[in-house]
Amino acid sequence: MTIEHDHLKQTIAARLDAIPEPCSIAMGAATSLAGMGLIDDIAITDDGRVTITLCLTDPGCVHFTGMQRFIGDEVGGLDGVTGVKVVQTLDKLWTPDRARP
Repeated sequence: MTIEHDHLKQTIAARLDAIPEPCSIAMGAATSLAGMGLIDDIAITDDGRVTITLCLTDPGCVHFTGMQRFIGDEVGGLDGVTGVKVVQTLDKLWTPDRARP
């Protein structure tokens, strides 16, 4: 990974840490997507396409589509980003130990 990609990945991670996780808001204990441990991976291609993989608390999460749009809006405007794709992993399950204390 180049220095530029490393910096972009850090910038994206910071943006994801500022996006509120919908269920935590509903429960009255607001935290971010990153704070909840939902960010599984951030991948960046050489031409600036970003794929963000989420590990959701429930594979059928009703908020996934909304989170896809919100993440796309937040990350898509960053310098160096040419496209954003948000997917969910089905290879692993979210567990509470993924969340930050």
